[in-house]
Amino acid sequence: MDLGQYRFIPDQGCLQHLESGETKLLTRSELLVLTQLIDNPGVTLSKHQLSCGDSDAPLISESAVVKAIFTIRHTLGEPAASAIHTVPKEGYQFVPMGQGQSESVPVKAEGKRLSPKFVRSMQILSVVAVLLVSIPLLYQTLSHHYQTPPISTSIQEVHNDFGQMIEIEIVTSSQANIKAMQKYSDSLTNHFARCVYSPWKKVKLALSHDQQMLNITMFGAGKSHDIRNMKISDFRASPEFINPSWLKQVSICE
Repeated sequence: MDLGQYRFIPDQGCLQHLESGETKLLTRSELLVLTQLIDNPGVTLSKHQLSCGDSDAPLISESAVVKAIFTIRHTLGEPAASAIHTVPKEGYQFVPMGQGQSESVPVKAEGKRLSPKFVRSMQILSVVAVLLVSIPLLYQTLSHHYQTPPISTSIQEVHNDFGQMIEIEIVTSSQANIKAMQKYSDSLTNHFARCVYSPWKKVKLALSHDQQMLNITMFGAGKSHDIRNMKISDFRASPEFINPSWLKQVSICE
């Protein structure tokens, strides 16, 4: 099975670089996970299924599954790494290159009429998208005349069950926002502490001046240089950006 620049050789338990011929031996966890994903293309497999393989009982822990996925993606590099999809709250799925669609592109079923509620939701999302594009441009124009250096508080360190240390840093241009952001920082600190394993080594929080948009940027560990960026908008009088439901939905540990 070819995976971008690599060929998967399950009998030898390795990935072979197509140009150099060099091989990278896979760990027991990586071999178990990758074999199942490739043998079941297009099928979403849960962490429990991937941990069991053909056995009725788990052969590895679910945290080992998450780490194996992270390491395999890092080894393959883009675009091959994108063939291994994360399906939120369900598991992982292997879609051969050239056959999959981006997770962010909605699929319209042929012959089905879109509901008014769906159409309305898409219209709202379009307006929000325009605003997200316009706001940074407006900010750049204003900041050309009024340059305010960012304020950064001390960095919080959190250690999870895997023994990893994750830094959580607050970045803001308003001293008044620091107190509000500290609440969000404490919430993330408590959640990351419960992560069995996380590929992230640093997290930065930035809150808009009107306190209605929170930006969370996570930086990958090791040499991967992976970055995950999330923007949360809440235009209520008392915004609530981070709650248990949202944390579960976005699978922030992964």
